[in-house]
Parts: sequence; C-alpha cells; structure tokens
Amino acid sequence: MSATASDTSVADHLALVPRWPQFTITGDKISARIPVTKLSSWRELPTALEHDFFNRPKTQLIFRGSRRFDWTLTPSLGRLDERRIITQEVAAAQLRLFQRAVRGRIEDRTLVDEEHELWSVGQHHGLHTPLLDWTYSPYVALFFAFEKEDPRHEESENAYRAIYVLNKSYVEGDDRCPEVSILEPRKDDHGRLVNQAGLFTFTGYGNTLENFLVSSLQEEVLKDEQEEDEARVLSQFICKIYVPNEHRTECLRQLRLMNVHHASLFPDLIGAASYCNILVADEAQTMREAEVTRQQALPEVAPAQATPVTVEQAPQGLLALVRAALAAPAESAQVEAPRLEVMAADLAAELTKNQYVDWDKRESIQASMRTAAKGVMRKYGYPPASRDAVIEQIMQGLLALRAADAVAPPN
Repeated sequence: MSATASDTSVADHLALVPRWPQFTITGDKISARIPVTKLSSWRELPTALEHDFFNRPKTQLIFRGSRRFDWTLTPSLGRLDERRIITQEVAAAQLRLFQRAVRGRIEDRTLVDEEHELWSVGQHHGLHTPLLDWTYSPYVALFFAFEKEDPRHEESENAYRAIYVLNKSYVEGDDRCPEVSILEPRKDDHGRLVNQAGLFTFTGYGNTLENFLVSSLQEEVLKDEQEEDEARVLSQFICKIYVPNEHRTECLRQLRLMNVHHASLFPDLIGAASYCNILVADEAQTMREAEVTRQQALPEVAPAQATPVTVEQAPQGLLALVRAALAAPAESAQVEAPRLEVMAADLAAELTKNQYVDWDKRESIQASMRTAAKGVMRKYGYPPASRDAVIEQIMQGLLALRAADAVAPPN
C-alpha cells in the first residue's frame, strides 16, 4: 500500500537513503524500521549480488519485488485494515468463507482442511490472504518490480522500484521468530511456484512482519549494538533496496535473455499471452526507432522560424492549436507526419477530457492537463527536450482561447 506522505516528506525520505552498500533506517511511514539503500541503476544489481552481503555462509536469502518504493510489506488481507495488520477474527472469517466456496471446485479435497495449503491456493487465484509472495531468485524479484508499467498518474511520483531481502535462514531457524513462518506449498497445479522459485511468508496476527522480526532480534542481536550500527546489523536480516524507475524496457529485455519472462514464470495461457504482448510491443518500438533513424538520414531542411501560437493562428480551435505547437520546434522533424497527426488528435482529446468548467482558474487542473499531455507525447515518442516548451505553448494558447470565448459578444 502506498504511503500517505506528502511530496515534501517523500523527497526528504529519498534524500536520506544512502547508496549501496550503506544502509539507513528512516523510521517514517514509507520504510519504517526496515534498513534501506539504493542502487544507481538496475544494471548495478548483478555487481551488487557478488558482494559478501549476499553470499554469507549458511545464510539463505529470499527476495520480493515491488513496483513502488513506498509500498510496505502488507499482505492483501491486511490492506483491509487502516493499521495494515491482520486480526485473527478477519483471517478466520475469510478462511471459513473460502473453505465453503471451494467445495466441489478443487480436485484435492484434503486441501480444504489444510489451512496453509488452502491459503496458498487462494493466493494463486487472487484471494485476500495473510501470505506474501517471495522468491529465491533476485532476478525474478527484479522482474516483478519492473513487470508492470506505472499508471499515467503515478509516473512523476514513483522515482524508484524496490526489492525486499529477507533472511530465510534466521526466520525459520529454532523458533527465533515464531510469529513469521516460511511456507512452501506442496500443491502447485500450474507450476508457477516451481518456475518462479517461489514461496510465501505467513505472519502472525496483530502486527507486521518487520515488527515481529525486529522484536525477536532486539533480545539477542541488537541489544548490545550502538545506534549508529543498527541499520548495518539489521540489514543482515531484512532490508529494502531501491532501484531507479528508469529504462524499464531494457531491464525486461535483459531478463528475457536470462529466461526470466512471462512465458517462463507463468506456464499457462495467461503467461503465454503476456509474453507475446511484450514481444510485439518491443517489435513495434523497434520499427518506430528504425523510422526515426530513416527520417534523420534524410537531407536536412532548414526549419521555419518557430513563432508563438496565437488565437488567430488556430481558427479551428484546440486541434489546430495542438498541431501548430507540435510542429513548431525544429526537433519535431524527427517525428514522421502520420504519427504527428495521430499524436495531435490524441493530445487534443486528452486535454478536452480535463477541461472542467473552471479549469482556467485552478492550478491543480492545469497541472493535471500538463501531466496528461506529457504522457501522450511520451507514448508517441515526441522528442523529450521539446516536450515542456510545447506543453506550455499549448496551455498558453488554450488560456488565450478561453479568454477570447469569455469576451466574445453574444449571437
């Protein structure tokens, strides 16, 4: 679940996070007591994995990928509670409901009476459960961190994706942390757990995984440590690694070369379909890049002098205004004419959706319009260096059109 922190506190939080291999404990809503560090790029992960931190004797680590850096270790059932914890009453009620609902729907009837096995079946099919998915593979975790695109409204606020690291050897050893269990279900009809090197954690009721873990460490590990050493020591048991939210396509492409992709991790028709969707999207991107290269190879033509767009230059209204603004910068020659026309129509439609009654008087709505416009331009590959200037030109033209409408004489 995303933290409910202001933009300022998020910026402050990110400023506190040190570069790998240093850790800190921020103690805020975003990462609480979990030690955090950050990489310079996803490309740094293979080198980091060679570090002694990941190669300690007799220590098995497990990993969990997260699309957003500010999502906590909260199982889906815990997200129903504002405190982000699971009560025993809610869990028992959910389990009873699912036990009744699956009768006659699963072949192995013994699973109905095996609590953890039944939770794992439910987790696989989207049930709200007390389980969290983990994997033995850091690269599978990286895949799940970068698998999905950010929704358009989140692009500007999600600076990092994240990988959690948990010391499995400590959690499951000699009842050191009895409130947290490691589950490796025997039932895996679709083969996903095997292919994803997957397993689950089951956390006791009334508190979070990290709080249970830190409390158990307090007695035997942390009690004699100096405060300045706590992050380093605690990171040996649980930590969170921030990965810059950049170059997602290249990351997934590299993981495919390692056979980490939808078709290998989801050995069913849904996985096959997702895999094909990714490949065809890459192919389309390659074709667009080839067209841009071809256009750049054409003889250079001196661009016309760019001039501000005025109301008089846009007699056909918004669409004409957008067309003129997109074509004004010299860099627009990198975009072929048909794509520029489709982009103009899409951009005009997106801006129209955001033109509420008083949009010209509300900065928040205008900011949303700018964000939406930037998303469209990014989608169609408009030159990044010119996007902000073009958007401002369009917004000024829209405000001028609005003002002209306000003073126009009635018919």
